[in-house]
Amino acid sequence: MEDQGFISRLPARAAAAPDAIYATFDGAPITFADLHHKSDSVAVALRRLGVEKGDRVALMLRNSPDSLAVLFAIAKCGAVWVPVNVQLRGDGLKYILEHCDPRVVFADRDLFQNIAECGADNSVFRLVADAGDTESLDRLAGGDHVFAEPLPSADDLFALNYTSGTTGRPKGVRVTHRMLRYAAEGAMLCSDARDGDVFFVWEPLYHIGGAQLIPIPLLREVTLAMVQRFSASRFWDQVRDCGATQIHYLGGVLQILLKQPESEGDRDHEVRVAWGGGCPRDIWRAFEERFGMPLRECYGMTESSSITTFNAAGLVGSVGKPVPWLSVEILDEHGSPVAAGVPGEIVVHPRQEGAVFSGYFRNEEATAKALRPDGFHTGDLGSIDADGNLIFL
Repeated sequence: MEDQGFISRLPARAAAAPDAIYATFDGAPITFADLHHKSDSVAVALRRLGVEKGDRVALMLRNSPDSLAVLFAIAKCGAVWVPVNVQLRGDGLKYILEHCDPRVVFADRDLFQNIAECGADNSVFRLVADAGDTESLDRLAGGDHVFAEPLPSADDLFALNYTSGTTGRPKGVRVTHRMLRYAAEGAMLCSDARDGDVFFVWEPLYHIGGAQLIPIPLLREVTLAMVQRFSASRFWDQVRDCGATQIHYLGGVLQILLKQPESEGDRDHEVRVAWGGGCPRDIWRAFEERFGMPLRECYGMTESSSITTFNAAGLVGSVGKPVPWLSVEILDEHGSPVAAGVPGEIVVHPRQEGAVFSGYFRNEEATAKALRPDGFHTGDLGSIDADGNLIFL
């Protein structure tokens, strides 16, 4: 994977094919040149706002062309992206803003009140609106500046992705440029990506499921078709309108789509593959038969570059075999490997440099619990069958 990162690909693609389409947003095209120039302008503005390499920049933004520009600007200038769920408020939002200690926070204007009321000290960071002010994101993106500094290396920190915090305080996963590149490569393997594919992107970029797609058009002749949010009633119309060949699912998305009224248009689309995580065994074949596409399940965590295993064989109930840069084993409570078919903890090992995270941000206790001499302990239960397929339990 050449430099093992992704950000150097943007100026190269913009120079080689400036009018080629990186993505569409609600149908409007975003060219490589547009994205490169806008992100250059925002990167220069970040320096003017005092952001240095390694400083955190939090984004509490819904998907938009400008949110893409600021994300690439953060990557260019060596800052650290902190994606923040736009639905967060109160103590949960206060914790992340205080823990990551950002220099700048970009937020949609209607979320300012949530930030003001969460209890965090707003005087310690610069709050920038998505639009409307002299110094708002849309103005910064239109600045027509050139960012001329050297780009970060593959092992520089790119993001702090905070876990959901369902079993305690959220933990900030340290994600390098290299790890996001691995995540994109994993997504391409799982989805069987080919040149000419169109990936339908409904996921928010603050989730790794959306973030892992961002480098893909820099690595393959693929276009992202982005929309503002998931809509069950409009889903297949949007998929048809953009000519999507790939759809991604998470959580209960497949169940939601299956509950929609059946239609003659259920198979009227160009989708070649549906891929993702969390498909219950009992609806697997029902979804494939109704909508006319194979499901390709995967398993992973942000800590191990998002995608750890993927199911290319179509074995119902399996999350498949490891990506080439990782290996997986099942250990019992004493840390010993178990026999095929026996449940235990899923433990992940890097087979290539930097494929597993180096630790949680400012949380040595959680790091020591997860990263042990015998591998990255996921805390998840699984088994491996006689053919080497992982079963997530």
